[in-house]
Amino acid sequence: MFSSASGGIRTALVLTLRNNVTGLRGVTQAASWPAGDRLALQTCGARLTQPPPSPLYTASATRLFHKTVPVCSESAVVEDKGERDRLYSLVEVECRGHETAVLQSYLTFLTTAAAHLGIEVKDVKWPKKHLQRWTLLKAVHVQKKHRVQYETRTHFLTLGLPRLTQSTADTFLEYIQRNLPEGISMKVTKHELQTLPPHVKPSSHVVPQQ
Repeated sequence: MFSSASGGIRTALVLTLRNNVTGLRGVTQAASWPAGDRLALQTCGARLTQPPPSPLYTASATRLFHKTVPVCSESAVVEDKGERDRLYSLVEVECRGHETAVLQSYLTFLTTAAAHLGIEVKDVKWPKKHLQRWTLLKAVHVQKKHRVQYETRTHFLTLGLPRLTQSTADTFLEYIQRNLPEGISMKVTKHELQTLPPHVKPSSHVVPQQ
């Protein structure tokens, strides 16, 4: 009798808990359970579903989309001092290559670009070419009399650009260097005009005239 009664009570208790849990599952989708109620239900042996995930727009999620704008202080602002352009009395351009036709075509491009920008080109010269020869065996296992000779020829082209400012020289040099053909190297030499330092004075101011 006791066992049957206890079994009936146990069955009724399980059915009651199942009904309560079934009704509570719909409630947990709208609101999360407090910690105390959740702990009490777990001790009774009821398996509750996990609380719904946190909404997308939370405090942690909004931080990802927050963009901080740096604030520059007045001391960090660098003012433009208005430096003047440097003056070059002469800009020498030297080109080296292994084919004369490529250098001649590049010279035509240089003179045309300088004419459009109003830059004078003078002292166009073709220095003597540089030869370098190697005499080697045709193969490793052949006799000494079977040889072959290799030769490299380096042609030079030099020209001068007189009386240019720094901005004009930098713009022109960047343009011609971007269009430099393959196999051609360039060397640029700038002759800058500078004022004499204050401690350097003419001889008339240093040595008194008698």
